[in-house]
This record gives sequence, structure tokens and C-alpha cells, in this order.
Amino acid sequence: MAGGMEDTSVTRRGFLFGASSVAATAASASTAAQEGGSGGNDSSVNGSSGGGGGTAQTVQVGPGGDLIFDPDSVTIAPGTTLEFVWDSDGHNIFVENQPDGGNWDGTPGGQSKLYDTGYTYSHTFNTNGEYEYYCVPHRSAGMTGTVTVGASGSSQPAIPSRAKTLGLAATGALAFVLGIGYFFLRYGGDYGES
Repeated sequence: MAGGMEDTSVTRRGFLFGASSVAATAASASTAAQEGGSGGNDSSVNGSSGGGGGTAQTVQVGPGGDLIFDPDSVTIAPGTTLEFVWDSDGHNIFVENQPDGGNWDGTPGGQSKLYDTGYTYSHTFNTNGEYEYYCVPHRSAGMTGTVTVGASGSSQPAIPSRAKTLGLAATGALAFVLGIGYFFLRYGGDYGES
């Protein structure tokens, strides 16, 4: 180089190498985030174990006096037992919809029978499909829930929303880098490469 100055211009080869490195890093980060820990409000249930069916998992009924089921939506494998544990007074479980052969009746005693803190109720879900249920006196307050049972259902949590956000951001960054790369290759860049 003349005058002892170092050439700092970007070559096409250097730019493409850098862009591909950024893309690979973004893809790795997205994959790691999706495979990483759960956290936040997932659709998994409390007390889950690593196996498929046959496990017992817990749903809180009216935790802290709130008019909710926690979690209010779960996905499980066939053969999983859900244990509903009352954390406040005056609740029940009434099954609104279920798949054919579901055979889930909700809490004993029908719609008028209510249960108080400390009561527990369990049901083993063997039939695939979606089950919708609610607490009769608190339905209008939004105390409803769903259980989804499927062959692919497991105690693994769904992909956390922050991992989805990271994946979208990584995809956007990749599209941006590729767009800039195309622009430089098409309209500019160092064509005097030696």
C-alpha cells in the first residue's frame, strides 16, 4: 500500500463472510432460545416431570382468592392425571365440552355443589382432544380453563414468547443483512479486488 497506509475498504468476499457469520450467529441464538428454559406463563402445568403419560400434574383452583385456574390452559400427553387443588372457597369444575369418549364429569355433585380450600380432585385424561371447563359461580368472571390432550402432547413447555420474539428479530436481522449484501453486490462495493 502506498504511503504506509493500510487499505480499509470492504471487499465483496469480506462483506459476504461477515454477513454469513452474523446470520449463523443469529440462527444459533434463535435455536438456543427456543430449546432453552421456559419461564414466564407457559402452557405447561406445575409439577411436571420429564416423561409422557402417567404423570400427575397440578392445577390451582382460585389461587390467592383470584377467580382463575392456574394454569388455565394445559397441554398433556394421554394418560396424564391432573390434580386440581383448591386454594380458596366456593369453587367447582363443570365440563362444558370434551371429545367423544372423554368421560370427564367434573367435580362430584353437579353444578350446585361447591368446594372449599384444601379440597383436591383428580382426573386422568386418556382421550385425545380439547376439554373446556369452568367454575359455575365464577364463569362470568372468567374462571375458565382448557386441557388439550394429544399424542404429541407432553410435559414439555410450549416455546416461550420471548424465544419467539428473539427468533423473529434474528430472522429480521438476517433479512436486513442479506438485503444490504445484495445492494452492495448489485450497486456498489469494491470491484477493484486484487
